[in-house]
Amino acid sequence: MSSTTPTTIPPLLSGGVMLTYRCTNECKHCLYRCSPRQDKHFLSESMIDAALSALASEPSLHGIHLAGGEATLHWKGLLHAIRSARRLGIVVDYLETNASWCNDDRSTRESFLRLREAGLDGVLISASLFHNEFIPLAKTKRAVRAARDVFGPRGVVVWTPEVLDRMERELDENRVHSLDESTRILRIDSARAELWRFHGYLTPNGRAVEQLTEGLIRRPAESYRNEPCRRTLEDTTHFHIDPFGNLFTGQCPGISVANIGNLHPTIDADRFPVYCQLAEGGPVWLWRGLAPDFDPDPRGYVGKCHLCLDIRKHLRRTGRYEELRPDEYYRD
Repeated sequence: MSSTTPTTIPPLLSGGVMLTYRCTNECKHCLYRCSPRQDKHFLSESMIDAALSALASEPSLHGIHLAGGEATLHWKGLLHAIRSARRLGIVVDYLETNASWCNDDRSTRESFLRLREAGLDGVLISASLFHNEFIPLAKTKRAVRAARDVFGPRGVVVWTPEVLDRMERELDENRVHSLDESTRILRIDSARAELWRFHGYLTPNGRAVEQLTEGLIRRPAESYRNEPCRRTLEDTTHFHIDPFGNLFTGQCPGISVANIGNLHPTIDADRFPVYCQLAEGGPVWLWRGLAPDFDPDPRGYVGKCHLCLDIRKHLRRTGRYEELRPDEYYRD
């Protein structure tokens, strides 16, 4: 039930460099399971240079973004990453930030100026009900104002503007709101999956499938048979390199067959059985081929990525599959 034809990761097109798994927040939707409880590990300057040098050799790469966790938790390393990318000729499309550090107008503007002077051309500022559980809306708005002043309107992306507009109209900007409180105020019925429609970018993976499945339709594990994942695993339009140099493709964190030392290794079933099972037949193949003792959730799963994560957690406990990494993803 596994591929006999070796393959490799296609050329990288666009993606992110995660400087840390540590974050000021522990958002319920976080795909990469970042939180304040993660180690303070930050991609070292030598690793930043190695990662960016590897990316600079990618012939089809047209841009990256810098992210975390929250990358501003280590300003020295963040500024080094921006300067290193500029030196290597890599386009940095934006820095992702949750604006937790935007405490006053003056210091916020000065910090954005430091980033611009280092070579940054734009920022993406997160705005969601999940972030608002930790960050008052006033900080988000302050970040948007200051960033537009420093980078200009084209240099600022609000993710997402529709959500920010609704929050501005109906929530108290000077305090945080629990998700239960904000959905009640905004009349969002989670039991009817309206929370997922409100935040249309949510992915049924990571922390979201543990905390945000209310109202979503669940299907039995067997119903996801014959749903191979090759197209997803070979998608390099939104890859990520994590703080340990692991490469994640297809927005599939927690499974990595490549790293900054070799972004395009030969992938075969002997070295990377989890990847190959998923590529050929999807999570049911993974279950039948490598985890016959896995006991699926009788409630079912909201998507094949949900099932895949559950199986990979089971396999991770065996300690046999090096491609299921890093520890930070599975121990949260």
